[in-house]
Formats: sequence, structure tokens, C-alpha cells
Amino acid sequence: MEQAIARTFVPKHNRVFFKHFDHAAENVKVMSELLYEALEGSGDHESRPQYAQIAKLRAVSNEIKRAIFADSGRAFISPFERNDMCDLVTAIDTVAGYINISARRFSLYQPVQVSPAMKELVGLIVEMGNCLAKCVKHLTNIKSLGPISDACTQLRTLEHYADKVYNKAVAEVLVSETNVIELMKHNEILTALETTTDKAEKVAAVVEAIVVKNF
Repeated sequence: MEQAIARTFVPKHNRVFFKHFDHAAENVKVMSELLYEALEGSGDHESRPQYAQIAKLRAVSNEIKRAIFADSGRAFISPFERNDMCDLVTAIDTVAGYINISARRFSLYQPVQVSPAMKELVGLIVEMGNCLAKCVKHLTNIKSLGPISDACTQLRTLEHYADKVYNKAVAEVLVSETNVIELMKHNEILTALETTTDKAEKVAAVVEAIVVKNF
């Protein structure tokens, strides 16, 4: 009760944390867009500059996570419980990590062909990155249930569709790809992309838990 009252009268203390959250979410959004740009490029995957940029932004995500952990440990006033703040930034950071893993698999494995399913999954990751950024931004007004709920629902809908794309793609490549090495490359890349969408949906679950506790 006392903490809730304090939050009302000291909103400026919350801005530091919301700035961190917004930065983390926007960072994921940019990483997803860079991954899409990389697939639209030409030449060897290894030489595409977007992969190096994604790796740098992955390091940025780690720094944001460390900053929130440190600031939440020192802060007397916070927007919501420390564990919830740590869970949120960890969930966002995990998405950044899997975007980087996906980028590394494209760069290292260099598939002969980027399949339509791969592009579609990356496109879905871009959509989820945009949605994630909007969802986190709405937390500054945690009473705005409509926009937060809509964003969480959209993340879940996109993830469910990504599951269908992934399952169909794996089934097709098992039938059509005769080169065992290429088959393994495709499977590893598709799995990384689908896992990225799973982790993005996890952010929605964390946000919903925070809203329930603080509404």
C-alpha cells in the first residue's frame, strides 16, 4: 500500500526504469529489422554487415539488462516489484539473444537458398518486434488495459501463426531436400527463428502478470 502511494507522488523515479525498458524493446525491434534486411541482401551471408550490427546490439541488450538489475537494487521507489522488472528485462533480452543466434546461423551455415518460410518467419519476428515495443511503451500507463491487452494478444496470435509456418516448413524440407547437410542447415535455422517467436510471446506473459499485480 505504502509503495503504491509513493509511486503516485514520485513518478520521476519511474522514468529511469521505463527508459531502460523502452530502450530494450526498441533494441529488439531494430535487431529484427536488421535480420530482415540481411535476408534481402545479396552475396555470401558471412559478408553481410547486418549480422555484425545485430551482434553489437545484442551486447547493448546485455548492458541494458545489467543496468536495470543494478538500478532496481539501489532504488527505493520503482514502478513495480523488483522481481517483475528483472523478469521483464530478462524476457526482452532473451528475444535479443535468439535474434542474434538466428543471425549467426545464417552467417555460419550460409544456406544455398533462403526458403520462403525462413523469410516469412523473419517477417513475423519483425512484426513481433514492433508489437513488443508498443506493448512495453504502454506500461508507462499501466492502467491502460486496452492497448496493453491488444498488444499481448497480437504477440500471441503471431506466435501461433509462426508455429504453423515452422511445422509446415520442416515437413516440406524433410521431403524436398536431398542434401543431408543442407537439410541440417535448414532445420537449425528454422528452429532458431521459431524459438525467437516463442521468446517474444513470453514477453507478453510477463507483461500480463505485471498488469494483474499492479492494476
